Amino acid sequence: MTGPLPGTATLRWQPLRMATSANPLQLQTQGTLQGLPMAWVDALGLAETPAAAGRPAQPLLARMGLATSILLDGHWSVDTTQGPLRASASLRRTSGDLHILAGDANAITAVQSSGQGTGAGAGAVIATEASASPAGSANAPGTAAGVGQAEVTLEIDGDALRAQLAWASERAGQVQASVSTRLTPGAPPGSGLAWAPDAPLAGTLRARLPDVGVWSAVAPPGWRVRGTLDASATLSGTRNAPRWAGTLGADDMAVRSVLDGVDLQGGRLRATLQGNQLQITEFRLQGGRGSGARIAGFSGNRTAAPQDGGTLTASGRVSWGDSAAASTGLSGIAMSLQAEAKALQVLVRADRQVSVSGQLQAQLQQGQISLRGKLTTDRATIILPDESAPSLGTDVVVRSAAKDREDQARAQAAAKTSQIAAQAETAKPPDIAITLNLGRDFALSGHGITTRLTGEVELRSSAVPKAPPRVTGEVRAEEGRYRAWGQMLDVETGLIRFNGPYNNPSLDILALRPNISVRAGVQLTGSAQAPRVKLYSDPELPDAEKLSWVVLGRSASAGGAEAAVLQQAALALLGSNGGPTPAAKAASRLGLDEIGFRGASAGEDASAAALTFGKRLSKDLYVTYERSLSGTLGTLYIFYDISRRLTLRGQTGEKSAVDIIYTVKYD
Repeated sequence: MTGPLPGTATLRWQPLRMATSANPLQLQTQGTLQGLPMAWVDALGLAETPAAAGRPAQPLLARMGLATSILLDGHWSVDTTQGPLRASASLRRTSGDLHILAGDANAITAVQSSGQGTGAGAGAVIATEASASPAGSANAPGTAAGVGQAEVTLEIDGDALRAQLAWASERAGQVQASVSTRLTPGAPPGSGLAWAPDAPLAGTLRARLPDVGVWSAVAPPGWRVRGTLDASATLSGTRNAPRWAGTLGADDMAVRSVLDGVDLQGGRLRATLQGNQLQITEFRLQGGRGSGARIAGFSGNRTAAPQDGGTLTASGRVSWGDSAAASTGLSGIAMSLQAEAKALQVLVRADRQVSVSGQLQAQLQQGQISLRGKLTTDRATIILPDESAPSLGTDVVVRSAAKDREDQARAQAAAKTSQIAAQAETAKPPDIAITLNLGRDFALSGHGITTRLTGEVELRSSAVPKAPPRVTGEVRAEEGRYRAWGQMLDVETGLIRFNGPYNNPSLDILALRPNISVRAGVQLTGSAQAPRVKLYSDPELPDAEKLSWVVLGRSASAGGAEAAVLQQAALALLGSNGGPTPAAKAASRLGLDEIGFRGASAGEDASAAALTFGKRLSKDLYVTYERSLSGTLGTLYIFYDISRRLTLRGQTGEKSAVDIIYTVKYD
């Protein structure tokens, strides 16, 4: 026989003997099958439905992330002429191996461009196709499992039925399983054998997987798993009420994703099988230790990154009902799990570090999942990029065979989920209520702002089907500072209130420039999806005056150089979209808050111009060093805010003095 892939199979059998006049039917047959390629399973019509665009259907093995060059031999024997039924059948590997695919290999990308650069016809089309070795090829891509034995046997002797499975490989583990039961004559008499609901069961299972990481290829892209798995169990009871007894253990478990910053390791699992229940007696996982992320300064982290990754422990049980319960439309599966995190580092990227502690409880009862818990952030460092990554233009269309397969698989999974949800009338939406406390060391930096966040929010599932969860609570900015237009502003009020979707909180943020006699800055209100930004001052001033106080630190003059400087500052503001200026970037690299230039005041000549370097040491203490462009000495200023109106200023250098400044505002 020849099949859909290279190779041939040979089928031989002895003469078939059958007596139809006898009651019951008498049958005698036996034969062998040699050299059957396992890859021919793709010819059974189990491939996915072709895409609407006419793309060929993806084979079953490829969808499972597998390729194989295994050849199988088999035999069968059936004899009812000597009394009770005696039958046997087996299928075993003779050569070849199983490959676990790691993704599309030998991808070819073709770029085609057309058009004149403008208009709807302009643009580029990028098409990618994957060309890989056939699934049945010995050179198929992926990781070889190192299969040494693969055999399935089935035997019937009268009313006794026995089945055995033997699997042995270097990297895909070893499995030894056997099960036996009894068959009963069907009704009416002579109709054959049947498997009664109360048929007894007896069996054993011994499985060992020395390297779980070999199956990382079937995990989401970028994710890797590791560990060993060992299971030993016995089966008893009946077909409708099977009973298990045994143990399940896993060691050196690890889950890692470099892109997402997840690095959980050192896992250990111990569980026991008792009847129809899996009792988890021990589950332990250690957090990652790969991040030293820290935001410096009094607005940043209070503590250094922890050296210990923390732990996650859990226990609980999972039970399942018999087949009679399943026939009523309920799965019969119930679950109760309790987990506790102690300073668990869930993110360990160079720009993101998060450690949490708290407890979680998960339950599954009568088809509804409920999740309860309270988590507290022990420490967090979130560093956001000041600029987003570049993206393709709207006139660029990407066509990828791999992307088409992903989109189609996602659409099929969604359709299947919707179908199952429509058929299962007893299914209920999840019930989620989790409280998250941000703690005292949750630091955020990016897009010009550096601050610690405090507060508490509650995550709850929505009563509307398929709607995103609702978030309620309030987050506050503590010791926040916002860099804008070359200046470092203090966040006096920073409130983010959640009362609905997580992506649209209300905003109440006020950032003021320090060490000036007028309260001037920027105010942000509205919501995240519809923010309103405006200049702020107290007392109320025209926008030109507000901008002068924020950018220059003093009132705008009627004309001359001051107006020109203010105009240049406004142009810089509009041209950079509020981004950091070169001076601000240099100050950040040096650990300073300000690097600026002070021009000559009224009545002074150009030699009074100076460079200034500023650093805020605390909320009320600010240090500035001023170096004249014409002099040889500099001046060190120390500002200390005793109250809102009273400031103590000390200076040393060319002149030494101590001043007490009291500010009175009037119109």
